[in-house]
Amino acid sequence: MNDNNQAQALAKAIHSVLSNNIAVQSVFGQNPRLYDHVPEDPIFPYLTYGPLRSADIGGDDTPMTAHNMTLHLWSRYCGRAEIMNMLQAVTGAIENGNWQLSAGHLVSTNVIFTDQFRAPDGHTMHGIIRLNATTQP
Repeated sequence: MNDNNQAQALAKAIHSVLSNNIAVQSVFGQNPRLYDHVPEDPIFPYLTYGPLRSADIGGDDTPMTAHNMTLHLWSRYCGRAEIMNMLQAVTGAIENGNWQLSAGHLVSTNVIFTDQFRAPDGHTMHGIIRLNATTQP
């Protein structure tokens, strides 16, 4: 099984885990605003999927792939409260999600770090979540 198949399956699983999580829905709407490509005039808050990198970390007899993905969270709330709630909801969904991959087997999923800061426009809060997932065929 090729790493790209596992990466695509992982991306779909992440979207499914986030879309079906009640805490994520409470922050991003009943049909959560989770985007690969942001619409022209988005409704805040929302989440965008960032880069997904995959690397072969297996041994001779144990195929294994590490995937690193970045999630971007966007808020126009004037303080940090909303972005902190968003980070908590998304990291909770990732750490406790019911992962169903269509290709491969999920070995582990970990949130590596979260960050929050004001975007250059001076109005938007930007949150970042970096996650790592390990899969096997």
